[in-house]
Amino acid sequence: MQKTTPTSTDERITVPWRRFIVCILIVAVGFNLRSVILAVPPVLPLIQQNLGLSYTATGFLTALPVLVLACIAWPSGLFIERVGSRTSVIIGLVLLASGTFLRALDPSAATLFLFTLLLSLGIALTQTTIPVLIRHWFPTQIGFVAALFSDGLIIGEAVAAGITVPIMLQLVGKDGWTSTFIFWGVPIVVLLILWLWLTPPAHTKSAARMPSVMHTPALETSTSDKLNTPPGKRPRVNAFHLGILIGGGSLIYFGMNGWIAPYNQAIHQAGLTSLTLAILNAAQLPVSLGVTLFAQWLAGRRVPFIIAGLICGPSITGWIFTPPGLEPLWAALLGGSSAFVFTLGIALPPLLALPHEVARLTGITVSLTYAVAFVGPFVGGELWDVLRIPAMAFLPVGVASLMLIILGMLLPSRARFGLESKPVQAKRTSGIL
Repeated sequence: MQKTTPTSTDERITVPWRRFIVCILIVAVGFNLRSVILAVPPVLPLIQQNLGLSYTATGFLTALPVLVLACIAWPSGLFIERVGSRTSVIIGLVLLASGTFLRALDPSAATLFLFTLLLSLGIALTQTTIPVLIRHWFPTQIGFVAALFSDGLIIGEAVAAGITVPIMLQLVGKDGWTSTFIFWGVPIVVLLILWLWLTPPAHTKSAARMPSVMHTPALETSTSDKLNTPPGKRPRVNAFHLGILIGGGSLIYFGMNGWIAPYNQAIHQAGLTSLTLAILNAAQLPVSLGVTLFAQWLAGRRVPFIIAGLICGPSITGWIFTPPGLEPLWAALLGGSSAFVFTLGIALPPLLALPHEVARLTGITVSLTYAVAFVGPFVGGELWDVLRIPAMAFLPVGVASLMLIILGMLLPSRARFGLESKPVQAKRTSGIL
């Protein structure tokens, strides 16, 4: 077997107060990664009017962060291996804060797109890095802490979408959309200071030039891995498998958000749109928070993904073939199921990969996840245009539901990764259990 250099010393956080503080910071990171994105749609009509943006340009502005995540998360994994995980979060937060503030200084179409690209780079780097740090800092609670990070992302979406316009109207007036960028930039600066102050310094960087994780056996690098899984018995970790699986849940979420309004307009049910969209998004939060309570036990299991697919498939079928008045019900099931997949999906790369593989596997998985989420709605639109059938816009959602079932069934079992075995009482060097 090819020899590798150990990639990190034991970086787990053992002091209770620091574990609590770092968990809070991880939630705050997730919150800020989404608040700066979801604060834009509520003021988008003002931006479009003031800057003279076309509908195409407006759509591209809202899709730009997702596109950057799809393109940049993969190389971000390689970058993390070079500079280290904690430092990568610092760089990501600096990019995020800089882009957020700079958008407000000289508002124009060109600067808006340029600095949205800049902050999106920060989002891609930071979101790729957090699972790597979870693997190093909380190796025995990966599922739980990854779920906390997901909670932060979803709470950030809900809060920013809900309070941006009231804050603007209360503080700066109905045309102060640039001030909302400053408002959501301040918490990022505070978070960056707290991150520098309170998170433990990394001992080492991830090793560079490690074997590919696209479809290779996980390699033995730590004593704990040898204890949990017999040599040569560890299953293969396929990044395409994980990326498309998690991407299926994201496609369902983005596909429904993108096509509910046009579809209802086409079938003359526009009055249902606001309620249905609100329920689709609101259903995510209680599901994410509920899953967090059981995330440590659920993480890495096949059944949750299969159940999500079994819920989404009939739900999208019901959406199309039942009376429009039932749309809020189907939206609640689809929104909740997509959050179920996303919350547990974040834990898969750090849970299934060995320490030296986590950064690269996470980067590839995140890129594929958002590539699927970005392409799916466009495919639905193309099908609608070609076939002239509004319901065809939701065909990718149905396909994604089926993929959740199939790819969920094909996930390697937790037992094969040594996640079900009891700790072995044996003499050991420092490692991650």
